[in-house]
Amino acid sequence: MATACGGSGFAQWLLLGLVGMTPGWLRLHREVARLCAKRRWFDVVLRIAELTLSDRSGDHDLRLIVADSCYASRRYAQALQHAQVLIEELPTAFDGYHIACESLQLLGQPRDAIATLEEGCRQCLDGDQLIGTVRSRHVYRHLNAYLQREQVPLFTLWSEAIVHGEVADGLDDFVDLPSEKSFLPQAFQYWSQGTPPRDVVAITEQWNSLFEQLGLKPIQVFCHDQALEWIRSYNPDFKIAFETAPHYAAESDVFRLAFASCQDTIWLDSDVMPVATSSRLIDLALRQDSSLLYLKKRVPYLQSSFFVSRRGCPFFAELANGLRGFNYSDPRFRSIDKLRLIHDCSFGPASYTAALENLCAKVPFIEVDHASLPLMQKVLFPGFSLCFFRGNWMVAGGPLSYKQSTDNWKVWARS
Repeated sequence: MATACGGSGFAQWLLLGLVGMTPGWLRLHREVARLCAKRRWFDVVLRIAELTLSDRSGDHDLRLIVADSCYASRRYAQALQHAQVLIEELPTAFDGYHIACESLQLLGQPRDAIATLEEGCRQCLDGDQLIGTVRSRHVYRHLNAYLQREQVPLFTLWSEAIVHGEVADGLDDFVDLPSEKSFLPQAFQYWSQGTPPRDVVAITEQWNSLFEQLGLKPIQVFCHDQALEWIRSYNPDFKIAFETAPHYAAESDVFRLAFASCQDTIWLDSDVMPVATSSRLIDLALRQDSSLLYLKKRVPYLQSSFFVSRRGCPFFAELANGLRGFNYSDPRFRSIDKLRLIHDCSFGPASYTAALENLCAKVPFIEVDHASLPLMQKVLFPGFSLCFFRGNWMVAGGPLSYKQSTDNWKVWARS
């Protein structure tokens, strides 16, 4: 109401006044801070911290909101300070370690970041049981990867990538290329929203130029009808999933797996842009005779917005076999929110991570080869291998116009 009457500035002033006039009302202060954080009024959250935390330094819930707000507003040194207080006061609560780890990474202290995270995992895990609770899937992924680090290589891959940093200088001195390419995959995308906007077309042209230099064909773009026809003809086990998908983003998730599980491909989302090292990394990947998977930058977790698939790859076979016959209209999904359905319960990134975990349970990996860092790492299995790259070496996100539209999948999922 205050925003409607006087704008966001008036609303923020009013909320700060409310906190100042009620010095003993702890619950109100937390709720005001939480509301401001959700609206990204981070300066107000920090002002609330100045007004209240000096007298109530042990207010864990409020300090956590403040630490999150510092991190979200790129005040990484302040976020680290609050995270360290959280760790000192509640050493078995993982939230402080998580914020400290991510802040240390962005402050250019990768080894301290890994050490902090590992200490948090040791403090918050009793054997294979979590002490207490974690507040988000994002935080849980750190703990889960650490817990499975002997069986699944994600934590090792991620921590080694973090330690090697993000500097591209001197790559030619570190990475030796095998003499010949092992395969020439077909790049492909899915676009079903009519004519792509100019900024999307411009990104596609950048990639096509890069692919041409590597001796690859241009991106093959499928619309809805073309993708459905392809699935009917070549991979019909995914027809129900495609036809019941609740959004074009879910259709894209289904089609990319149906297509990639059958042949040599490169999948890239329409909104990812190439970076200076993209060509070098793809060239290296094409000489490995392995699929290439996207390791998230801040979390030991897989992403699905870019990958290279090899025909007959056991990873993509495991992923596909777990989702054949999937039906988004299944009654068990009625009570699940849209974001979780897309991301965690169907063809989203959670399924890629789960497929790697399942594959490692069936076929234990032998070792992790770090020789091609910082660009890439390779995990050796009996009879095959998988390669992994940290996202910043291949792609960057862009402020594209369609991301702000009401039919963008994240806007739709949160509606």
